Amino acid sequence: MLAIDTTYALFVVEVIGVLAIPGPTNSLLFVSGVSRGFRTSLSLIFAEVVAYLISISSLVLVLEPVTRTYSTVPQLLRVACSIYLVHLAIRLWRSGGQKIQDSHPITVRRVFFTTLMNPKNLIFAFGIFPIPSAGFGELLPYLAGFSVICTVVASGWIAAGALIQSNAAQRIQLGWVYRGEAFLLAGFAIVIFVSAYS
Repeated sequence: MLAIDTTYALFVVEVIGVLAIPGPTNSLLFVSGVSRGFRTSLSLIFAEVVAYLISISSLVLVLEPVTRTYSTVPQLLRVACSIYLVHLAIRLWRSGGQKIQDSHPITVRRVFFTTLMNPKNLIFAFGIFPIPSAGFGELLPYLAGFSVICTVVASGWIAAGALIQSNAAQRIQLGWVYRGEAFLLAGFAIVIFVSAYS
C-alpha cells in the first residue's frame, strides 16, 4: 500500500484552510472577478503566488531566527501590515465613487504588494511551514505544494466574483462592492493592529 505522509497531508489541509478564509488578497481577487471577469483577472494569481513564496521564504529562513532574539519583530510586522491595509482601503473606497470605466484599482502590482504584506504570511511562516534544519532545499516540496493550492483557491475567489458579473451588476453594484471591500480591509487592519498589542 502507498504510505501517506501525515505531516505533509496536515500541511495541505492547513494551507487550504487559511487560504480559503476571506482576507486582503482574496478581497482584491473577488473584486477583480466582479469588475473585469475571470480570464482578465487570471494574471493576478501569478502575482499572488510569487509574493507569498517570497514573503514566506524570507520569514522562515531570515526572520524566524531573528525573532528568537528580538520578540518585537512580529509585532512591528503586524503594525506595518495594518498601515498598508488602511492605505489600500482608502484607495478602494475612492474607486467606488468613480465611473466603472475609470475604476479598475485591482492591478498585478497591487495584488503583489498586498499579498507581500498579508498577515496570513505570519501564520504560514510561524505556524504551518516547517522550520528547515538543512537549508532551503527542505522547504521546496512545501513551497511547491503551496503554489498549487494557492493557484486553485485564488481561481475560486476570482470565479466567485465573476459569477455575479453582468452589465447591470457593473452599472449598479460595482461601486458598492469596492466600498464594501474597503470596509472589510479596514476591519482587517484594525484587528491586526490590535493583535500586535494584545
